[in-house]
Amino acid sequence: MEDTRGSRRDARRRDRRRSRALPLTAGALALALVGYGTADAFDVAPGILTLDPPITVQALPQPQADAAPAEPVSTLPESAPIPQDLASRIDPILDQDGMTGGLSIDIRDAMTDEVLYTADENSAKTPASVTKVLTAAAALGTIGADTRFRTETRLSGQSDAGATVHLVGGGDVLLGTGESKPDGVMGHAGLGTLAADTAAALTEAGIDTVTVAADLSRYSGPAFNPGWDRADIGNGYISPIEPLMTDSGLTSTQRGTPRQEDPAQVALDAFAAALEGHGIAVDTAEPAPAPEGATDLAFVESAPVAGVVRHLMLASDNVVSEAIGREVALALGRHGAAAEAPAAVIDALAAQQLDTGSIELSDTSGLDYANRISAHDLTTILQAAAATDGDLSLLLPSMPVGGLSGTLFDRYLDEDTRDAAGKVSAKTGTLRTVTSLAGAVLTADGRLIVFSILADDLDPGTAGRARQVVDEAVTAIADCGCP
Repeated sequence: MEDTRGSRRDARRRDRRRSRALPLTAGALALALVGYGTADAFDVAPGILTLDPPITVQALPQPQADAAPAEPVSTLPESAPIPQDLASRIDPILDQDGMTGGLSIDIRDAMTDEVLYTADENSAKTPASVTKVLTAAAALGTIGADTRFRTETRLSGQSDAGATVHLVGGGDVLLGTGESKPDGVMGHAGLGTLAADTAAALTEAGIDTVTVAADLSRYSGPAFNPGWDRADIGNGYISPIEPLMTDSGLTSTQRGTPRQEDPAQVALDAFAAALEGHGIAVDTAEPAPAPEGATDLAFVESAPVAGVVRHLMLASDNVVSEAIGREVALALGRHGAAAEAPAAVIDALAAQQLDTGSIELSDTSGLDYANRISAHDLTTILQAAAATDGDLSLLLPSMPVGGLSGTLFDRYLDEDTRDAAGKVSAKTGTLRTVTSLAGAVLTADGRLIVFSILADDLDPGTAGRARQVVDEAVTAIADCGCP
């Protein structure tokens, strides 16, 4: 990972300020992700937890790393009325059939943090993929929005017969197998480009035969969380997490196809094949750290963390979220391990003066049913993101938009919820007995409201109906012209 410093960091910050959406902006929810679709986006529960029938979201174009809203937008006027008496609008909706389990709700004004509606807001619930809000917020605040993950090649052994090229994983799990795509997030850094640059350096050194080995030393410990089901590799929800991976471990863009069982080997094979295509004779070896004194050959860099966060939020990408959790641990000076990442995410949030007392994490993606958070603590994070102009301000614009993008692409389109389409930006969470949604919604009066609605312990088979109830409650906020 490249930690940008000095003038490079300042320049990137100036560029980002010119391009990113501002917090608390009129139309920001609709504009933030226009042009930011996601490849093969879906948010369904893995393995035996999956709803029947599964909830699917239409595949969309890849997110772009550095695009900006087409037109600048004005900040929301402070005079826009804060909605009052939301209880009279929301309570009848929540009393419908479908909300059979426990609810934790916290709804606040984004600008003032005024509490507008609560229900058991301090009760910790299973968040499912809403866990990714925590991981994304920790990454933006700790790793930094401008930081990029670097994949490198290094050379040891300087003879034609004994030269070894070490392919050093730097935490970019969205590597492409071909040429780098400067306008993309997935494939922003390409192994084909890295191979071309490496081959040129080898040729200049007079080397035409090498052994290639993967350096996976960035992450330590088991690559697969003990709380996950290995069957979900085959179901397409997760891969073993390595610092060297291609395409987020995907074997296809089709929903439900398996993820890679050995993602580092897949990446190594792709790199070796590309290197051979440039006239270098290649053999492969078992993974091993590059020795001290190895010579730098070439490198490629990922999209900025801001773009990676946008991808993981839109696509609800478990692999990316788990890798980012490990990167948060490394940024805090800890081991990049599954055992370190959950606590590191919580500590990174606490370091930003965010409430974390209810949070218990066993992973950083939401696959593990043991994760817990209250609506109060979750909404604290959302309100802080809305009110800041720092890197955390990118959290809400990175979320799916109702009726437009990501895992909300096909929600807020029916008669009961269409008024919120384009006005709600939120992260979804779905397990067999869990429905959760957390984000922001713009009222009819132009007031930005942040909210968390977590429902767990639902009766099996009712999560789909509960999701509709949640969407109707959010629509009631969007419809509010209720000073």
